[in-house]
Amino acid sequence: MPAAANDPVDGFIAGYLPYLLARASHLISGQFHERLAAERVPVLQWRVMAALWDAPKSAGEVAEIVLQKQPTVSKLLERMQRQGLVDRETDADDRRRIVVSLTVRGRAVAGPLIEAAREHERAVLEPFGAVNASTLVTVLQRLIDRNR
Repeated sequence: MPAAANDPVDGFIAGYLPYLLARASHLISGQFHERLAAERVPVLQWRVMAALWDAPKSAGEVAEIVLQKQPTVSKLLERMQRQGLVDRETDADDRRRIVVSLTVRGRAVAGPLIEAAREHERAVLEPFGAVNASTLVTVLQRLIDRNR
C-alpha cells in the first residue's frame, strides 16, 4: 500500500514490517503520552504501573515487560517505592528474587490512567471494527510469541 501523499516515507521502508510496527507504536503511544505529561507521570513509571496492575511481578519480569534493562528499572522501582507507589519484597522461596506490587497509592494513581489507556485503545481500534481489531491484536501477540 503506498504512503499517503503528505507522508515522506516511501520506497522499501514504507512497507518494511519492523519500521511499520515501530512507527505505529510511536504514533499511537505519543498520543497517550500527552495524557501522561498532563498528569505529570513519566512514561516509564506508567509502564511499570501498567505492568503491575493485574498482579505483582518480579523486578526482572517488570524490566522485560517495560522493555528496559534491569538496572534502569531497579533504580526506578527504588524511586517509586520512596514515593509510596510500589512495595518491593524479597520472595520467601527465592531470596534472590524481589517481588514488586502496587501500593494502595500506586493503584489510585494508576487506576484512572488504566481507564484512559483503555479508552485510548478503543478509539485507536474503533475505525477498524471489532473483528479486524481482534485479529490485529491476535496477530501481534502471535508475532511476539514466535520471536521471543
